Amino acid sequence: MREFSPVIPIAELKPTLEAGGKIEVECVEEPTRVSNQYQAVWKFYAVAENGGQQHRLLVVHGRDVKPRTIRTLTGLLSFAMDLGVSPISIPRHAGERAVWEPYRGAA
Repeated sequence: MREFSPVIPIAELKPTLEAGGKIEVECVEEPTRVSNQYQAVWKFYAVAENGGQQHRLLVVHGRDVKPRTIRTLTGLLSFAMDLGVSPISIPRHAGERAVWEPYRGAA
């Protein structure tokens, strides 16, 4: 059985998704338009099951244990695409959350 801690490094996200986990995206700061793009703050949680219990783990930058945040809409979309997420849902209001799952093929 794999041991869980309250945080997960960003490098473990893809394996977590491949094992059936999900990503929860939380809007921390509402988007505002700056020039030709939107800026905000989004942070991430990995949601995984272990031993019949669901765990919500804060996604951090490696050993630094600093929460992984993204500050532009373009960056958020790129991050989702790199993880293979589809469809991509974007929370737009502070406190709002969306769940991302990897694309598993047409139903």
